[in-house]
Amino acid sequence: MVAITEDTFAPRFAILQDLFSDSISAQQAAEYLASISLADDSDLEGGITSLWSLIFKCAYDFPDHHDKLVNVLVQLSKLPNAKTSNGDSVLLHDMQVWKDLPMLGWQFRDEWNASVPAGPPDSRQSAISRIINRDRFTAQLMATKVPVFAYSWFALITLREALESPTEKSMGKLEGLIPAAAAWISILGADIYQWNEGFDGALGKGGPLWKGQHGFCKERWQFWKERFGELAILEEIGNDVRTAARDAQRTMEEIEK
Repeated sequence: MVAITEDTFAPRFAILQDLFSDSISAQQAAEYLASISLADDSDLEGGITSLWSLIFKCAYDFPDHHDKLVNVLVQLSKLPNAKTSNGDSVLLHDMQVWKDLPMLGWQFRDEWNASVPAGPPDSRQSAISRIINRDRFTAQLMATKVPVFAYSWFALITLREALESPTEKSMGKLEGLIPAAAAWISILGADIYQWNEGFDGALGKGGPLWKGQHGFCKERWQFWKERFGELAILEEIGNDVRTAARDAQRTMEEIEK
């Protein structure tokens, strides 16, 4: 994995550091990042992909600045449409730069391939932290209600992996998945409760313990709530994980009132 301090990211990372220190606004940061990312006409796709990769790396390494990273992405989506030298709109894979934030969704799919290794402990804990921060960051993006951040499917994946498999088969992953699933409930639970979004085929299917409707529905919400409750008293998982499950269950109960 390329380090955040590598030369590839240096100019963009310097801008984000200024943002984190409140030296510049999110709008200014977005304008500077856009300019750098479009500087090489011969590799626009590479420039934009590098930007998305850096933003995720910062989301993992600087979770206290998630709000600023979210705001930067919002501001990027509001920038004027990029134009070629002859005045045509810049499109990448039929997506408008910047309104559609082209290829950002692909970056999310890549990040959702993450797994938790059995060891060594440092690598395992780093992977767990990344998964939790990934989901917190994504939920905060969706909470903006900006249409380009239509990422409900990623919430479904995490909730399915965390709650819809027999505990003994997913024990090694629960340390990351339960707090990640709980983050969706904490940040976006009231919205998720109202979602009735279906996903065709494998996209919305349940894990081994869920045989009901694909996608989001009230019945699946109830099942998730019950599973959080079961995990909240499971002695085999750590106290922090049990607490996250308990808090998620209570939040869901409050949302239902």
